[in-house]
Amino acid sequence: MRKLITAFILSLIFSITTYADQNQESYMDYVSVGLALQNVNNDKFDTGSALVVNAGKDIYSDMSIELEGAVGLTKPEAKFNGQTHDIDFWSLGLYGAYIWKINKLSIKPRLGVVYESIKSTLGIHTNDETVMLNGTNKKDLAISGGIGFAYDLSENYKIYTNYTKFEDDIDHLTFGAQYKF
Repeated sequence: MRKLITAFILSLIFSITTYADQNQESYMDYVSVGLALQNVNNDKFDTGSALVVNAGKDIYSDMSIELEGAVGLTKPEAKFNGQTHDIDFWSLGLYGAYIWKINKLSIKPRLGVVYESIKSTLGIHTNDETVMLNGTNKKDLAISGGIGFAYDLSENYKIYTNYTKFEDDIDHLTFGAQYKF
């Protein structure tokens, strides 16, 4: 499965590069920066925050490919047996997106593959107190998807919000700004 996902990512990167070379265009059409509320899918943890940076390339009229990185700023925390436990999280992903334009509003569902790193001294996938202290140390490829909404402020600037789900681990609700070249 990992070989298949790696081959998929490499073919997408090759396609973007080939398209840009044939059309003598830049490798990026837009960049964005946002702040995400980070929710762990375990009710023992509070909400954290993350910095999200994104670069995208329009490949067809309504489709784009995006490279996105996220890194935790404030860590989601949980109190368990009198101790505070937190989560270290970062991810790097490649997404395909379809963009519907309605006047100045854009709706963008997206799906992708991410490499995610999650570390915690508590198990985040269980509420069973006997196995919570086994911890979580996950570094692997995962499927990620979500939906976003953007509003055009001008020809080059947008504000946006995205909801992104990283498998059954973490959700992001991101608010940010985008610049189009």
